[in-house]
Amino acid sequence: MSRARWVPLALAWGVLVLCGLPALAITFSRALASTDLRAVRLAAFAPFGVGMYALCLVAVLVLVWLATGPGRIRLAVVAGVVALLLAVHLAWQAPLYAGSRATSAGEPLTVMTTNLLEGKGDTDVVVETVRAHKVNVLAIQEITPEAFAKLSRTLRDQLPYRIGEAAPGTAGTMIFADQPITKSRRIETAMGSWVADVGERRVVVAHPAPPTLASWPAEQELMIEEAAAEKPDLVLGDLNASLDHHTVRRLLDDADLQDAARASNAGWQPTWPTEGLAGVPLPPSTAIDHVLIGDDLVALATETVEVPGSDHLALVAYLGTPEE
Repeated sequence: MSRARWVPLALAWGVLVLCGLPALAITFSRALASTDLRAVRLAAFAPFGVGMYALCLVAVLVLVWLATGPGRIRLAVVAGVVALLLAVHLAWQAPLYAGSRATSAGEPLTVMTTNLLEGKGDTDVVVETVRAHKVNVLAIQEITPEAFAKLSRTLRDQLPYRIGEAAPGTAGTMIFADQPITKSRRIETAMGSWVADVGERRVVVAHPAPPTLASWPAEQELMIEEAAAEKPDLVLGDLNASLDHHTVRRLLDDADLQDAARASNAGWQPTWPTEGLAGVPLPPSTAIDHVLIGDDLVALATETVEVPGSDHLALVAYLGTPEE
């Protein structure tokens, strides 16, 4: 076999093995809605399936071009299967970029959620973001007593009302707001979640367990049950799950909520991990921080903001009320 033939052949098979096998694992993990924690972690990377299957399709087409006889027909069938899987992943991701967008009337509402990584996130950046974007409701996860002391002092004028608990490590969760907060209640996730009335809106700040802990399925179910019972206007926080997880999709359905990024066609906005994976410096790869909205709100736009010291990007959502 000539060099001009075996080099593209080897490269094509290499791409199929390196991209095809993990892509299939991700597809099945996303489609089967398993609560096995290995599958849960794989499903978070479903957006990467688009690129993986695109590369696989190119590789198979190269193999079709190089093949002869019956082998070409078999490879053409494989190309069709890969194209179908690519289409499935495109369909899963397309609503983030395209679809109907509601218009807004009335007073704007800006909300923000940020995970401070055991209080290590830069509180000065949080304050600057709140002031620059005129945030009305701020949800904070992993807020320590030290971080709370700084934020309480510097946000006294912008967001004078607050509920929740600051705690060492990962257990602190709080809401800061520019309107009075009443009827607050703790939701018993290990890392702390809360529900309260902020002005006239029912708000949940959520922080269930990550999918590295055996409690992930139970705490996801708890958040679904609480949201379905409360029918909140807003859910903010680190859900430790993305729209590619069946638990978040069930939460949206059962509580009549929309994801603000998807509703505003903001595209895929991964928020974690900012420090890379397995020691390799990579950009964020999963969208686990969310702003979810009820029927009385519309999403105009969302954006992420870097908070040095944290392993999460903050998420800011610009909201309004529906036109009559």
